[in-house]
Amino acid sequence: MKNALDTIKSWAWGFIDLMLIFIAVGVLASVVWNGDENFFTGMVGRLTALIGEFSNGGFVGLIALVIVLSLFSRRTA
Repeated sequence: MKNALDTIKSWAWGFIDLMLIFIAVGVLASVVWNGDENFFTGMVGRLTALIGEFSNGGFVGLIALVIVLSLFSRRTA
């Protein structure tokens, strides 16, 4: 029984890790490829706007920034 629960728990954590990767890739893709602007200047402008949204959010923006950074820095063995 313990073996079955460990297997289910392992699958669940694997699924959660996969979903977090999709979220991180989605955030990165929206910063890099969005709009009709020039690639480099558009990316810099969108990144600046994203940072501005985090800073305008106050404490909630800080929490959101920590969550986004943890998605990008998460490493699994």
